[in-house]
Parts: sequence; structure tokens; C-alpha cells
Amino acid sequence: MAGIKVNPQLGVLEALEAGQLLERRLAVTTHNLANVDTPGYKRDRLSFREYLLPKIGPNYRRIFKEIRQYTDFEQGEIRPTGNPLDLALVGEGFFKVLTPEGVAYTRAGNFTLDREGRLVTPQGWPVLADGAPVILDPGLARGGLITLPRERILIHDDGTISVDGTTVARLDVVTFDDLSKLKKVGQNLFRAEGAQERPAENFQVRQGYLEGSNVNPLTEVVHLIEIHREFEAVQKAIRSADEATGRLIETTGRV
Repeated sequence: MAGIKVNPQLGVLEALEAGQLLERRLAVTTHNLANVDTPGYKRDRLSFREYLLPKIGPNYRRIFKEIRQYTDFEQGEIRPTGNPLDLALVGEGFFKVLTPEGVAYTRAGNFTLDREGRLVTPQGWPVLADGAPVILDPGLARGGLITLPRERILIHDDGTISVDGTTVARLDVVTFDDLSKLKKVGQNLFRAEGAQERPAENFQVRQGYLEGSNVNPLTEVVHLIEIHREFEAVQKAIRSADEATGRLIETTGRV
């Protein structure tokens, strides 16, 4: 009868792999918690898939665990602020902003004015309307930029901007057929990688409101507790496998 070959380190390898997965889960969970109060922030999630690798040698096959990190674009809570430059998107879509690296997209509408009178993000990137930065000081418009006097500015549900009843511009609100191709690039911004933007249709712009983060802090804390317990289980598994290996070596040495 042929002997059965057993890899005594297989249990350790599986436990170490589980530990690596837990490290990824911990990083995602703590990052979500750090952005609980970030306007328009979209939480990250992980998905897991297991499948058999092709045969290595005549008999050996190994289970491979694939991890995929993705963004959950679920709507966040809409909260009133009373600030006329705070804008919240209800429904689909993203605001377009112009950065030094090109156009980026955001759900965060906590805008302000820079020294040139432009409507900008907290990082100073101009918000786009009709393809150009919005300038609120008529003396600063250059090169076809949109000019708005410093008067009563009303931003309507469809993103149009009116001054004393006269429509002067419309915010660029766009979306994508495949949101999975949007990649986070920091500063609460996204870039489209291989995705074509199109004008959003099913949305409302709420002036004087902000969309909050879609992170549920209670859920994330529960995840932290689960991760801690699973780390403890992995540590016990590694210790048990190490002890079993020691006993196997000791037994084999006596033969």
C-alpha cells in the first residue's frame, strides 16, 4: 500500500494566508471609520473568492483566495447646513472638478470660494459648470470662464445656477454606466479608468445641504471585534500547527 504524503506545514500556510486576509480587512475597516464624518465619503468593502489552482505536479492542487476591494456607492444621509455653498447630490451622479492631473469626480459638496472668487473644493480645485470653473466675481473672469455677480445665487435641483432669477450656468453632474471603474485617488476624489462619463439624469442638487458619509460606525466597530477574534483564532491555529510539527519531528527522530 502506497504511503500518504502529508505536508506538515500546510496548516501553518493556511493560517498565515488567513492572517493576511484579516490585515486587509483591518485596513479597510479602520479607513472607513476614519472617514465617518467626511462629507460624501463612500465606504470600501472586500469580496473574497476561492478556487482551485491548476494541478502542480501529478497530484497537488491548492485553493487560492482572491481578494477584491471595491467602493460601495450607497447614498449617504442628507444633512442641512444652512451654508449656500454646500451642495448635496440626491440620487446618481458626481460633481466634476478640475485638478492639476485633469478632471476628477466627487460626491462631496462642501465647496467654498478661493481668493479669485472661484467655487472650489476644500483642496482648492475649481468646480466645473458648463465645462468651466465657476467664478463669483465678475471682475475676475478671463478666457470664457463663467461669471456670476456677487448677488443672490440660487442653485436649483437640476444644477442650474441663477442670479436674481436669471439662469447663468449649470453645474456639470455626470455619472457612469460602470461605477466599478471609478478609482479613489485621495482627497475624496475619483478618476474614471476606462469608463465614459455621461450626463446624470436621476438626481437632485440640494443647496444648503451636505451628503454625509455612508459609513455605519456601529457596523464597522462590529467588524473590528470580529477581526480581533479571528486574529486570535489564527494565532491559536499557528501555535497548534507548530506544536504538531514539533511532535512529528520528535517522533520521526526516534524511528
